[in-house]
Amino acid sequence: MPYHVEIRTVPPQHVVSIRTQCHVAELGAALSEILPEVWRYIRKSGVAPSGPPFTRYHGFDADRVDIEGGLPVPSPLPGEGRIVAGTLPGGPVATTVHLGPYDRLPDAHDALHVWLEEHAKNSAGPQWELYWTDPGLEPDPNKWKTELMWPIESA
Repeated sequence: MPYHVEIRTVPPQHVVSIRTQCHVAELGAALSEILPEVWRYIRKSGVAPSGPPFTRYHGFDADRVDIEGGLPVPSPLPGEGRIVAGTLPGGPVATTVHLGPYDRLPDAHDALHVWLEEHAKNSAGPQWELYWTDPGLEPDPNKWKTELMWPIESA
């Protein structure tokens, strides 16, 4: 799939999330546990998410990934247990959209990384994915829409 990359400025977003480390092969299972837990906390708090679920990638090594999964909220929540309050950063991001199953997301990440190198853009922090399609509501993975966001240094 060809990927169109653009730069835009996004506002900071309050979030509640869970951060964990897992093997790369366990990423889907980890998120299947984390995101519903965060969703239940938000519902119990009496607020609605202010955007789609996300996963932020804090680090990778040979076979493990340091991830944060959560949801944006309209104002800070205190957190509870392993659920913590935080912020997705505002500022310039390089972004692209992936349409299709999650197992093809590495192609989108690779395309975004190549674009950043070709355009001499420097990373300004961990990248994240926004999941615009709920697989529970849309069973066809070819219709799933995921947006990749990579913070970059200001020009």
